[in-house]
Amino acid sequence: MSSKTHALEEQATSDFEAGKKAFHDALTKAQGHIDVATAELGKLRADLKTQTAEAKAKTMARVDELTKDLDAKRKDEQAQIEVRLKQLHTDIEKIHAELKHATADSKAALETKAKAVREEYDSARRALTASLDAELVEWKARISAAVEAAAEKNVTAKAAIQAKIADLRAKHEAAEKKLHALKQASETAYGELQHGVREAIAEVKTALKHARADIAAASK
Repeated sequence: MSSKTHALEEQATSDFEAGKKAFHDALTKAQGHIDVATAELGKLRADLKTQTAEAKAKTMARVDELTKDLDAKRKDEQAQIEVRLKQLHTDIEKIHAELKHATADSKAALETKAKAVREEYDSARRALTASLDAELVEWKARISAAVEAAAEKNVTAKAAIQAKIADLRAKHEAAEKKLHALKQASETAYGELQHGVREAIAEVKTALKHARADIAAASK
């Protein structure tokens, strides 16, 4: 191996490690923000069960603020992971192409690099599915809050509300099943299944919005 080739490989390794560190640092920062917001939401939702009507109004205003912030931060986190996944996928394909024409001298180094990139790709995949998992847990908590609000307003017995809640739970369950399939997916199927999970979560979001509106209207 020439000294020039060796220098280029060392630079590529250095760039890879720097990118890896920057990505994980950004992910840690975003997750820290999400964890703080999630913890406060959990506390506020628990407080709502024992508060007066006046206190509940203030708490709900804070819950609404936090949920918007949480959704925005999680969207940013997932976007960062997706960018990283695309970069790593491109790197993997490039290394595989290089391996086809590699000399015996450079093949071992390329295989080592391929392994490192593959491990980082798998790590990013796990980070994305964990984020989607946590998002579904949060939507489940919001569904429970809507059901509790319906019960408090004595509208859960109404057939239309029962139908909305049943549909909402069914959509959440469908999203969970799609996420489970995503966790098991091959690399070629991953992109399409990931899109399916996002669509399923969007359906949960829309269904919850409609259910809340119907609950509010039925309680008047």
